[in-house]
Amino acid sequence: MTTYKLSAWDLNEVKPKNIDEELKLLDSKVLLLENKRNSLNEKITSTEFLTWVKELEEIKVISSKIGAYVSLKFSENSADQKSVAEMTKVENALTKLGNRLIFFSLWFKDLPDKKSEELIKASGPNSYHFEELRKTKPYTLKENEEKIISLKDLSGASALNNVYNIFTSQFRYHYKSKELTQEEVISLVRSSSPKVRKEAYQLLLGKYAQHKDVIGEIYKSLLNDWREENQGLRGYKSPINVRNIANDIPDQAVEVLLKVCQKNQHLFHRFFELKRKKLGLKTMRRFDLYAPTQKKQRKFSYDKSVKLVLQTFGDFSPRFKENAEKIIGQKHIHSQLQKNKQSGAYCYGVNTKLAPYVLVNHTNNLRDVSTLAHELGHGIHYLLASKHTEFTVHACLPLAETASILSEMILTERLREKYPEMVEELLFYKLDDLYASIIRQAGFVLFEKKAHQMMEEGKTIEEMSQVYFSMLKEQLGPKIQLDKSFAYEWAYIPHIFHAPFYCYAYVFGNLLTLALYELYRERGPSFADKIIELLSKGGSESPQQIVSAIGLDITKEELWEKGFVVIKEMIEKLERNSK
Repeated sequence: MTTYKLSAWDLNEVKPKNIDEELKLLDSKVLLLENKRNSLNEKITSTEFLTWVKELEEIKVISSKIGAYVSLKFSENSADQKSVAEMTKVENALTKLGNRLIFFSLWFKDLPDKKSEELIKASGPNSYHFEELRKTKPYTLKENEEKIISLKDLSGASALNNVYNIFTSQFRYHYKSKELTQEEVISLVRSSSPKVRKEAYQLLLGKYAQHKDVIGEIYKSLLNDWREENQGLRGYKSPINVRNIANDIPDQAVEVLLKVCQKNQHLFHRFFELKRKKLGLKTMRRFDLYAPTQKKQRKFSYDKSVKLVLQTFGDFSPRFKENAEKIIGQKHIHSQLQKNKQSGAYCYGVNTKLAPYVLVNHTNNLRDVSTLAHELGHGIHYLLASKHTEFTVHACLPLAETASILSEMILTERLREKYPEMVEELLFYKLDDLYASIIRQAGFVLFEKKAHQMMEEGKTIEEMSQVYFSMLKEQLGPKIQLDKSFAYEWAYIPHIFHAPFYCYAYVFGNLLTLALYELYRERGPSFADKIIELLSKGGSESPQQIVSAIGLDITKEELWEKGFVVIKEMIEKLERNSK
């Protein structure tokens, strides 16, 4: 039987023989297109148009591999100067090459409606991609302006995000005469000891509070850049409207989603009270929110975790298991802990020709099993959709979370069956997770909306931090004791730096998945095929179309309330057991 060991990933499939030669190859392909730019006019035939599309896809495949390689190398060790230099060089080169090709999308957006409709129809599997291009026409600038913005981002937003990553990844935490990484400190916030939990949070957040001025300036600059470019130059209605249009999700759907979350956060106040009683605490502190309900926590080695996840996937659908095994078998997972490695976890889809890469930091906790299932779920989603083109393989952010969260859901059921003595513990654990991935993430988005407004009004980082603190207090309810260090928790959330308003994707994905999972339980194993059909669409249709195909409407409160019905049932089950 195969034994799975903590290891680094194998990057040979994306490693260029020579980065400079690969960049030269790309340059020559771009030059060929530049030289026939004059053929782009209103008389272009469908055949000629499809030739352009094919050549652009070829460029995308090559550039995606080079970009993936330098990004994955940087994740392994963000302090390695060679990796940083290579990534910077490649990012600069790819941005410049992309700039030289901007003329194609600008030309397509400027076509008369009748001609664009003809070409969209002819583009077949790429039709949704070109429909999306047309939708962004009102927010598109002139060619030279678009080029300047791309170059500006290299030394602006992109550079600031790199500074944030490098700066925070080098934080070291001294605890009981040991030097810990951030991942090791985070694992301590789930300690069975209230004292350790408090110390871990104060260590973690204390570091961000200590450097709040530097991190605050980075964030302020990113916010100002986002606003001035997108609202000032492009004409988007609001900061969040930029993300909504990129996701092809109506503003109304996101507003309804956030409204339903605020309306239902009181459910978790009930849950926190149940957890306080279970832990035997006089007062529930924010430090205790993710405390385990069992003092002796079951450990899951990496080998045990992988096998458990694969068994779970196999029970749900053979296709889930096959695709997960492809990622694992090709050594596309980086699981071992090492100095200066990026914290957290992610899945990186390179192109339709390759299995995606997965980064996790496995510390043998129950949460690590869920993280592994989550990231492999992303990978499965990508592989299921890889029959599509390079332009339509990626699902939009909110739908991109569907397979990953579903993977966690079916894993929880598997754990309940395998470890019946853990049923109550797993229920607490799952509700912990649902709070963290729904209410908490919605809170980040609501904070971001406020932060963008405050920066426009010229408020200070300290004022913004205090607003975060008061919003968090309201979110947690009146009975949770909140330490002042949590005012700077926002500084520790990379998504609000790297991708403004990204976090509602988790809210969308979780609540949608709860609704899908209920349908799966009601209709039986055959409904797994419907879910796979949904995932297999990737980014080839709009989210609204994909979800409506199974009879759900993302603009209606009913869909999102359906998810909270499941959560309420879980809380009521715990309440009955506690009597």
